[in-house]
Amino acid sequence: MKHYYKIVLTLTLSLFLGFSSWGQLTTGDIAFLGYNADAPDAFSIVALVDIPSSSIIYFTDNESDGAGGINSGEGTLSWNTGASVIAAGTVITFTDLNATRTASVGTLSIDNGTLNIAGGGDAIFAFIGTNGTTPTTFLAGIQNETGNFGNLAGTGLTEGTTFVNFFMSGSPDGGQYNGPRTGLGSFSDYLTEIGDNTNWTVSDADGTLILPLNATSFEVTPTWTGTTDNDWATATNWSTGTVPGASDNVIIPANLTNYPTVSSTTTVNTLQIASGATLIANAQVNGTATYTRNLPTTNWYLVSSPLSGESIDDVTANNDLASGTGGNLGLGFYLNNGATPWVYALVSSNRAIDEGEGMSIKLANPGNFVVSGNLNSSTLGFNISTGSRNNFNLVGNPYLSFINSATLASDNTSELTEETVWLWNGTEYVTYNAVSPIEIAPGQGFFIEASSTGSLVTFVNSNQSHQSTDTFLRQESHPSFELFVTNGNENTSTKVFYVNNKTTGFDNGYDSKMFGGIDKDFAIFTQLVSDDQGKKLAIQTLPNTDHATMIIPVGLTAKADQELTFSVSSTNLPSGIEIYLEDRVNNTFVNLSEGDHTIITKADINGIGQYYIHASSAKLSNEDITQNISNVSIYKSSENEITIAGLQASANVKVFSLLGEELIDTDINSNGISKVTLPNLSTGVYVVKLNSTLGNITKKIILE
Repeated sequence: MKHYYKIVLTLTLSLFLGFSSWGQLTTGDIAFLGYNADAPDAFSIVALVDIPSSSIIYFTDNESDGAGGINSGEGTLSWNTGASVIAAGTVITFTDLNATRTASVGTLSIDNGTLNIAGGGDAIFAFIGTNGTTPTTFLAGIQNETGNFGNLAGTGLTEGTTFVNFFMSGSPDGGQYNGPRTGLGSFSDYLTEIGDNTNWTVSDADGTLILPLNATSFEVTPTWTGTTDNDWATATNWSTGTVPGASDNVIIPANLTNYPTVSSTTTVNTLQIASGATLIANAQVNGTATYTRNLPTTNWYLVSSPLSGESIDDVTANNDLASGTGGNLGLGFYLNNGATPWVYALVSSNRAIDEGEGMSIKLANPGNFVVSGNLNSSTLGFNISTGSRNNFNLVGNPYLSFINSATLASDNTSELTEETVWLWNGTEYVTYNAVSPIEIAPGQGFFIEASSTGSLVTFVNSNQSHQSTDTFLRQESHPSFELFVTNGNENTSTKVFYVNNKTTGFDNGYDSKMFGGIDKDFAIFTQLVSDDQGKKLAIQTLPNTDHATMIIPVGLTAKADQELTFSVSSTNLPSGIEIYLEDRVNNTFVNLSEGDHTIITKADINGIGQYYIHASSAKLSNEDITQNISNVSIYKSSENEITIAGLQASANVKVFSLLGEELIDTDINSNGISKVTLPNLSTGVYVVKLNSTLGNITKKIILE
């Protein structure tokens, strides 16, 4: 081992006259990769930018003077880089520094003094300058001793990136970088890896043990930065400064402002899309893609594959799925036929996953949902159907971009019972329609309701977008309120919007029922103000006029002996309008705009008839409670049953055929909601007549 010297070895780069046309090198344009202080002395560097031809680089063991210069008394070597440009990523080795002075590229020679690097306490710097004694810009540095940085002041170097200290313990004579040389988006990204001494192999007693110096070149993976815009074909949007080609492995990371849109046929080798990133393919993209979506808990999630060519066996093999009983895995598919709504994958399951098909997934541990395949660039279709249990179908976003729920529903209005989608938020199913749409993320599964068997839901490729920060569509905020109820453990709500030119009846795309694919024992909903069809609405949209004249039936599902608290949150309601909750059983009005209202249920509740919402600028009190036949609705609630809702009185109900034959004559004493059982009747149209002290109603119903 050489004698210990408290010295600094400085690397200086000076250039011939022709260099100026290439531009000036700067700090971090090269980095040190290896150091050996035992004969034959050696070190290595990597070019992190292209180094011009016929450049001169000086290596000196003179110390930095702390003011941007170097001291004297030691030695300096001069390296002529040769007649060719040295490409970024090239590793250059220098060996036998005190004898043959060999460089793997170019020529190494003595400039002045005697260069003698030492083990156990030396440093190397890099700089460009007018000559070997006058640096102008320090480029890099390396050290093999703790606490001694050769006075970094004035050098512009930073420990851990442009200045490497590979000392970890003892008295190291040699060290060599053993970290990654491929996979990063730019050459400058390697500075942090190189500056991390845990990525170094170190030898204490004999520096030659780290030889030979590794001359493997560094490579970069084209990584999207979106610096300029969304155009895939713009070179400045890529970390490498060039548009990727057919041999490239491409990365699209998350947390960016701009994401790529492909407008012409493109070919790459592979494509990795991170969770939270998006890509719009308006033209064919060739190459195998892998999409990752982070699932931060082990709860169930509704997902889909935004890539074609995926299969159940690939998903089960490439994801850490939870295990259940009977060999079931945490990958489920929804059925609307039969008694069992979910069928679960097994280890042996093997079939293709269709574009647009939704799934439910549960991981064994929080982590990533990973799928691979090909990008979808065209309009796609997925078959949906009605079922014996319900008509809901689990579908999913087939693109690597966001799709708008309202546009999707409108595009498929003839295939759906209503223009509504339902998403699981981890606690409950949330309803979205035209007045409250959502931008559905890549890999997101959701429910729709089919109007007939053999329907085809269409995903139009023009319904794609990038969303930089927010999943939800930003649009005009309509006057609205949300009515909440909590039982202390669960919270549920229903929304009412006021929109110009809408009606008090059913407006497709604006009135949406609750998700009916599961049973609920705690829920709140509204029903239509007029022409009620028995739909339990999660969203109701009403005209944005005459608010006080529209009395909204509120339905509740809750168990007996529960403490329930009602509250309301309103947005952009006309000045002075407040939300009142009417209780027709207890004959009370409560102003929810002024505060919450708590009740205790005396019996199980399941339906409407007791509670109503008033949006009024007048102060309402118990004296304002009046019964009105216009608030009473009649509808078919099942194949052999009709429901009378909103009536707080005695009444007579008769059912007639269209020929005038009386089929039913029964009396009811209604406390908000009454059900009348029908005999076995043929399909067709029937007339229901209700006579009460409040007035009379005649309505046609259709039995199917």
